[in-house]
Amino acid sequence: MDSSKTISPSLAERYAVLLDTAQTLAMAPTPMALFAAVCGLVRRALPGSSYLIAICEADGELRPMHTEGPDEGWSSFCRETVSRLRVGGTVLEGGHAGGCILAVPLFHRDTFVGCIAVARPPDLPPFESGDTELLQAIGRVGALAIRSAALAVEAERRSREIEQLAAAARDLSASLELDAVVERIAAHAHQWVDAPVVVWLVEGDRVRVAARVGAGGVRVGEESRLPTELVTKMSSGGEGAESAADLAELLSAVHGWLGNGGAEGVRSTIPLVAGRQLVGLLTVGPWTREEDRDAVRLLRRLAPHAASAIDNARMHAELRRLSLTDPLVQLPNRRQLDLVLERDFAAAARGRALCFILFDLDRFKAYNDAYGHREGDVALLKFAEILRTETRTMNLAARYGGEEFAAILSGTGKLGGQMHAERVRRRVMREFGGKLTVSAGVAEYRPGMRTPIDLVIAADRALYRAKQTGRNRVCLADD
Repeated sequence: MDSSKTISPSLAERYAVLLDTAQTLAMAPTPMALFAAVCGLVRRALPGSSYLIAICEADGELRPMHTEGPDEGWSSFCRETVSRLRVGGTVLEGGHAGGCILAVPLFHRDTFVGCIAVARPPDLPPFESGDTELLQAIGRVGALAIRSAALAVEAERRSREIEQLAAAARDLSASLELDAVVERIAAHAHQWVDAPVVVWLVEGDRVRVAARVGAGGVRVGEESRLPTELVTKMSSGGEGAESAADLAELLSAVHGWLGNGGAEGVRSTIPLVAGRQLVGLLTVGPWTREEDRDAVRLLRRLAPHAASAIDNARMHAELRRLSLTDPLVQLPNRRQLDLVLERDFAAAARGRALCFILFDLDRFKAYNDAYGHREGDVALLKFAEILRTETRTMNLAARYGGEEFAAILSGTGKLGGQMHAERVRRRVMREFGGKLTVSAGVAEYRPGMRTPIDLVIAADRALYRAKQTGRNRVCLADD
């Protein structure tokens, strides 16, 4: 086509378009229908290959609201031109595939509403001054309606976000198990973004992958050390950070902090802050397309709910640990012992070997009288450590009450239990130098036993016999 030939509408055609614009704005049934109608009028007045209506959001950025034709990189165009458009400037520049783009700002009174843009390919004549004037006139007529439509769209979006956030918050608060909470955080986040999601938990000076949804190079359980600067801020209760955004910026600035290059390309790092304490991180990416600002904004609004759910789950776990742990010796208490014994007794009834051992520190009252109650507590702590180190992690060592302790050895028979008790007895002799000894009764599950208490009674009888026959010895229960 001859580029010298004009395709601009005549004066009469321009008046007709402006008249139709006013009528169309009054009749459009929905915001999205209004945007489409305005684009249709612009297309009728100014031939081109692609059209855009963008609105200015609360954060001051331009957001494409309606486009027609091939994508001209409108998101990038909005970011790059918003400052010029906001001060009332018209933008006329080259398009991505050659040709040119004409954009005019939309103002209602003194408020920057957004912009209308038209892309024209190289085979059409460039824009003329009359084209700019016509587009500006359409913008002046349509600015109020477009602003009202944009506010309606924003209100609808916020309503959807509130519903999504409320549903997610209810789901997160429905569980006090930490593993379930982080899995739900990852699941909800992944529903909102087209990108991998990883939930990291902050544990001291390290972060650990607690949950992951979508493809990604990190594995659940993977750990990495936090930057020293962040640990310093965390140790002061967050006083060194002005906001959660400062923490995210710091994390993003430290190369390699995520470890193993597994999160290369992460575009968004959202801190999970409870009060002023950083409890975790939500990373999103790498993106398969341009970052979804709406989704990230929604995730940032989810972050306080997620952080609170993590904090509550951790407090619940600590309270449960305290309720199941002896406060002096930090071994499981009688309550936890009973729970584990009931579980392992049921497994023994199905054929798995089970051994139960009762330990009693010999003449402990006399030891207290001779050395004082404080030294008695030290002796209990020392014996608890002996029992802890001599018991495999898959089994359980617990304080039974007073100076009595117990061990549950799942998968172990009576002879294995006897060897375990003898090791403990010899270590007590060695480490206390004979000032304190221990007696033990060992019982093995037998098919005739109906409840866990039958196993405990058998071990108690064996312990009584050890006491009666001289102490500082291990006795086996009668078959």
